[in-house]
Amino acid sequence: MLSKTLTLASWIWGKKTWLVAGLTALLLACLAWAHVQGLRLDAVRADAERKIQAEQIAHNSTRSELAKAKAEAARWADVATLARAATTTMQATAQAAMAREAQGRADATARKQILSEAKPRPRTDDETKEVVDDVTRYRAADRLNRPW
Repeated sequence: MLSKTLTLASWIWGKKTWLVAGLTALLLACLAWAHVQGLRLDAVRADAERKIQAEQIAHNSTRSELAKAKAEAARWADVATLARAATTTMQATAQAAMAREAQGRADATARKQILSEAKPRPRTDDETKEVVDDVTRYRAADRLNRPW
């Protein structure tokens, strides 16, 4: 079989050189086209690899930014919790101060009313003998009138 193939190839080679030359040229053209396509595919593959690497770098950067943003959000959540606690404390302090102020005004109004209704009169002889002296009375009044 091999001898028949070689005989046929030598006959075609000997008799039809234009056919062999054409087939050879066609074969060389196909090989050149395949080589060019291989080079083009290599270039496309290299370009795709560069794009993948760039996307990987961008992805890693985004992942890092996300981690930083999550840490920042957690920090701000802690700050907000502390601010809420401080606000609650300040609110309670302000309400207590307002209550003390209202009580102080009520006490002052009551004292003013008592003093406005008081009528001075001369003391009788019995009162001068049984009532304590002015110094003791003033000290007792100062003690009763001191701020709470």
